[in-house]
Amino acid sequence: MRMCQVGIRIRTGGVQPRLRAWLGGLMAVLMAVTCVVAEPAARRSAAAAPFPVAPVNSALATGYNFNGQLGDGTTTSRDTPGPVALPEGVSLTNIDAGDYHNLAVTSEGRVLGWGQNAYGELGNGTEPVGVVSIPVYASLPAGVTVTQVSGGYHHSLAVTSDGRVLGWGYNGYGQLGDGSTTTSNVPVEAVLPQGVRVKQVAAGYSSSLALTTDGRVLAWGDNNRGELGDGTTITRHTPVWVHLPADLTITQVAAGDTHGLALTSDSRVWGWGLNQFGELGTNPTWNYSPVQVPMPGGTLKQIAAGDRDSMAVTSDGRVLAWGQNNAGKLGDGTTTHRSTPVEAILPEGVAVTQVDTGVFHSAAVTSDGRALGWGGNFDGQLGDGTTIERHTPVFMLLPDYYAATQITVGRYHTAMLAERASSHTSLTAQPTHAAPGDEVTLTATVTCSAGEPTGTVTFWDGDRQIGTAELNSAGTATLRTTELDEGQHHITARYEGSDICPPSDSEPVTVTISAEPSRASLHLAKEFAGFVTHSKGKHKAKHWHAARLSAWHDHDVIKYRFIVTNDGDVPLHAITVHDSRTGTVSCTTDTLQPGRSATCYATHKITWKEKSQGYVDNTATATGTREDGETVTSNKAHLRVDITYK
Repeated sequence: MRMCQVGIRIRTGGVQPRLRAWLGGLMAVLMAVTCVVAEPAARRSAAAAPFPVAPVNSALATGYNFNGQLGDGTTTSRDTPGPVALPEGVSLTNIDAGDYHNLAVTSEGRVLGWGQNAYGELGNGTEPVGVVSIPVYASLPAGVTVTQVSGGYHHSLAVTSDGRVLGWGYNGYGQLGDGSTTTSNVPVEAVLPQGVRVKQVAAGYSSSLALTTDGRVLAWGDNNRGELGDGTTITRHTPVWVHLPADLTITQVAAGDTHGLALTSDSRVWGWGLNQFGELGTNPTWNYSPVQVPMPGGTLKQIAAGDRDSMAVTSDGRVLAWGQNNAGKLGDGTTTHRSTPVEAILPEGVAVTQVDTGVFHSAAVTSDGRALGWGGNFDGQLGDGTTIERHTPVFMLLPDYYAATQITVGRYHTAMLAERASSHTSLTAQPTHAAPGDEVTLTATVTCSAGEPTGTVTFWDGDRQIGTAELNSAGTATLRTTELDEGQHHITARYEGSDICPPSDSEPVTVTISAEPSRASLHLAKEFAGFVTHSKGKHKAKHWHAARLSAWHDHDVIKYRFIVTNDGDVPLHAITVHDSRTGTVSCTTDTLQPGRSATCYATHKITWKEKSQGYVDNTATATGTREDGETVTSNKAHLRVDITYK
């Protein structure tokens, strides 16, 4: 679909942040109702964690929601993270925010989008609309799966599993890379150099970057401030090579509003484009070709580029930041712009694994699954339950039992991937039939997806609490009780939860207490029933203690007789014999009534080892099941057959 468009940028630098947000939302609505007459000005965040993470079952979002960018089915802003309304059963591996929209990759390689769709940013082929508050699927080409996404101001990018690049949304500067300036509401393929494959993309304000599988960098789109790093200010409608030194191997790229960053395999950072506030780590000046950012040393594992600022995460979990510091988004406790990297002031003992930075605020994921935010907070984008501007990182108030794994910031909102922990409680009772006053042992076993469960299990008889027990290191809690009254009891166990594991309830177990409890019992007798031999000679065999077999040839076989007697007072089913030599023998599938017996046979071929040792020695047991499914096991029946030869 082609939309009418003109190359106007409306700058709002002198407008207060909340009024800027209102103007941005109003403009989106006007564009959706009429046609695209301008590209509203904004500053955008960089790509979040560039590469996929392990699949998680949830996404959370907080902050401004005028365009539905929180994905919760409303347009109501919020100041703490809440769940995104994902399709049922979906898990996600990657997320990134544009200014007013979000993109996420499912574990099946599909792309979900929500928020503003005024230029087709969601790629689902629909008419322009300012609000999409529930995630929708992008219309990917048939058979295509995606591994990573990145959201720009009004365009979106994706990497396919075979290394191609797809783009959709606004294309007035060629930022989709398909050789045109035609805006598209469905994915189109970027024209990569022949034979080149891509593993990561980063979408800027109106430019795009891609990291190739061999560690080089491509760029396309707007180049007015040198954001393509090709030594010119020529806008490119198809990808061109960023002029990085030939001996570098790049491991990650990040695209800010009008500058780009690249992280090398040896932890150096290179930058290009606008350097108005020192976002390239040097005194302010424009750089149409990459320059090295002076870093304090150490190993870096991730970079991020924002509106006019840049960030890096060190291998020991620190955050380095430089560039524009409006609203304190560098996190160093000031609002002073920095042309060299400074360290964000993290809470004591906290290590960061991934960071993202945007227009007015920044956010990070910690090594223990918490989320941090700092900078502007006028719409609750820091997720701390307030709208107070923060100049150092503060913890977001995640819902109980959620752990963040990847985070991204939009213009006035924050989104993240998160895993909600789950627990499972099972219960056994022994015995399930007892007399009044007899001891019944209740054992609860708890597992938790977030780690080792700790805490208390409460045992219930219907709505009456029986008692409590603490979980041990094996995740079990045991309660012994003699206080069950006569009758049937439906016992459940409730795990009360911990800081990391949510509560859960077991299925009920029925315990019957009666003055004359039914008794289930089996008795097994095992007998020598003869033998089969290929010899024509005489033979004899006796029951132990005097059972003997005279064997003349190989392959002699002993035949056993098993007599199973129900010597209890309840019927038993599925009578089965388990023998250490013959294996499992099904005696009868019928019901074995009290006082009745079932007979079955099995054979065992004598081995050379048994012939050498002069005997065959084995043990058997029988099992049956009660009406309630409980298994009843017999005594152990032992038999030894001596073997002699003539």
